[in-house]
Amino acid sequence: MGLMNTIEKRDYIHSHLHNADESVINEFYEMLRKEDILKTKLTQRAEKSEKEILSGKVFSRAEIEQRTDNIGR
Repeated sequence: MGLMNTIEKRDYIHSHLHNADESVINEFYEMLRKEDILKTKLTQRAEKSEKEILSGKVFSRAEIEQRTDNIGR
């Protein structure tokens, strides 16, 4: 099978999904579920960061340098 674009891959997966055994279905389900959980966590983290920035809860460059001076030593 040659190179396929996303739509072709999606169609291929969809057409073969009804023949997949339970272990493949479970693996695919877990992969998608973990992706959804990660997306939710990253969105929440970004929203929290934006609120902190808008409220002025930020560090200056000097504060960041001071906090990171001893990392890795």
